[in-house]
Amino acid sequence: MKEYLNKIATEIDILISNKQIDQFEKFFDYLIEMNRVMNLTAITEPKEVVQKHFIDSISIMNYYKFQDSISVIDVGTGAGFPGIPLAIMCPNVQFTLMDSLNKRIKFLNNIIELCELKNVTCIHSRAEDLGKNDEYREQYDVCVSRAVANLSVLLEYCMPFVKVGGYFISYKSILAEDELIQSQNAQKKLSCSFDRKVLFKIPDTDYKRSFLFFEKKNILNKKYPRQSGMPKKDPL
Repeated sequence: MKEYLNKIATEIDILISNKQIDQFEKFFDYLIEMNRVMNLTAITEPKEVVQKHFIDSISIMNYYKFQDSISVIDVGTGAGFPGIPLAIMCPNVQFTLMDSLNKRIKFLNNIIELCELKNVTCIHSRAEDLGKNDEYREQYDVCVSRAVANLSVLLEYCMPFVKVGGYFISYKSILAEDELIQSQNAQKKLSCSFDRKVLFKIPDTDYKRSFLFFEKKNILNKKYPRQSGMPKKDPL
């Protein structure tokens, strides 16, 4: 796993130190161990974990520079993707990982301890609730999410956390044009605008991904996010 991770990362011009490779190995080992008793991932074969979890998570570094001391929140982090791989690669960036399932938060706290990550905090909450909390609302330079949801829904989950001038970056499948068109009303109501789309393919696979960048333009109306469950039930 270690040699393959280093090989694929090198192919996309991302350098991983020996310490970081060791951290990824610890993450992988504990992920596979705990996946036997928890529903964390359907992907367990070492090469596929490297390709579809680790490399997929960190590829964004080729398209956005995570400068030291910025703050990033990963909304709906699940088993820690993309937040944990990015935190491993960017030790001077502060990451908050949020998920609505407490057992996943406990898993992630164990990963943080195993990998000795000093730059990660985990929070058990729903996005609609945490987005109303002034401690987290419009406090982050960047929000990332690899969660599987309609783009209009994701924008309402994620934009409340982003500072004016900051970005929400959505990890999407390559086919996202319809969702982009359908999200125009959500963009308007959530004080953001579509900035750019980046397409890429992970080496040694047919796995394709798009990153959608949205810039926060103004302070968000206090009525967003709506109460828990509403964004998914009735997308903007």
